[in-house]
Amino acid sequence: MSRAGEPRRHADRAAQFMPFAALTGYYDLVRERERVTEPRREPSEEDAERISSELAGTRPRELVRVTYYADGAYVTREGMVARMDLAARELTVVRTRIPFDDVWRVERLLSQTSPHSERPEQM
Repeated sequence: MSRAGEPRRHADRAAQFMPFAALTGYYDLVRERERVTEPRREPSEEDAERISSELAGTRPRELVRVTYYADGAYVTREGMVARMDLAARELTVVRTRIPFDDVWRVERLLSQTSPHSERPEQM
């Protein structure tokens, strides 16, 4: 019962059990400090040629796995190439924009099934 004998509403009753975060943002800060940064690797001439070749062979609507440097670490992203912007020197995988200079590896992935591929006979 709440004020003057009125029954407590369900929403009010539930609110008393809501978690209390006294240190808003503290846990995010702790996680950020725990993150290990990795130094950026400078590609050798062979690596630079390989990366350039991999980027040159990449086409829009192709399924790829890209390893690139972002926020102090190497990250791998899989998805469909949405755009190759040669003027901006940028590759877009799904919605992630990746500058060419940050790319370490591009692997083309085979699609699982193609609408034009032959299907095995069903028994």
